[in-house]
Amino acid sequence: MKSLRARIEDGPVFGTFVKLPRPEVIELLALTGFDFVVCDYEHSQMDVGMVLETVRAARGAALPVLVRLPEIDRGLINRLLEAGAEGIQLARADADGAIRLADLLRYPPLGSRSISLAQPMAEYGNRTLEDHIAAANRDVLAVGQFETAAYAERLDEALGALDVAFIGPVDLSVDLGHPGDQDAEPVRQATATIEAAAARSGRPLGTFVAGPAAAERALARGYRFLVVTSDLGMLSAGARRALAEVRPT
Repeated sequence: MKSLRARIEDGPVFGTFVKLPRPEVIELLALTGFDFVVCDYEHSQMDVGMVLETVRAARGAALPVLVRLPEIDRGLINRLLEAGAEGIQLARADADGAIRLADLLRYPPLGSRSISLAQPMAEYGNRTLEDHIAAANRDVLAVGQFETAAYAERLDEALGALDVAFIGPVDLSVDLGHPGDQDAEPVRQATATIEAAAARSGRPLGTFVAGPAAAERALARGYRFLVVTSDLGMLSAGARRALAEVRPT
């Protein structure tokens, strides 16, 4: 099976944020046809154990999974990758964070990740050390979210360390003083600046899309990594629609 990195190169790929730590949710999303999920450890009620269980469920369903983290934690990152995560999506990324993330995601000589074969992604030692290191370094994804007013600081350096440049449109609009207004000029300029930097570096672009109109705009601009709403968003929308269909007006 192709890694998520390889699928992004073919692009585009479609995922969703997972905030509910249930294997049934993962299985349903896999059956629906999503290309990947992002387990949300930044904006959910999951604890670390729930995140690890969600990662393992996704691996069992052959559904590529990344984990969104609010900050860098060497030990946690290693545990998540060993459990089956194909990468880390770092919130509020900057150049220092991107460089640090890339270092922690890869084994030497490409990074400083520590090694163990007694873990799921190394098939509990049934893979050779050389094969495991080569596959892990080749396939892992460092995704950085650009979503603050400081987005332009050392932007090219940040993108040089990352595998995907992800624009967080809602946070970016809030931090730039235009909450929710993605058409405000400062937000449009920030988006264009990040898009241009990604083009210079050859990095694929990603973003969050709440619906078909936003997805259509992103695809037209060449985005290849789209996170479509969330499991909670889909549950909420489906519940409202189901009730509206049966409740008398």
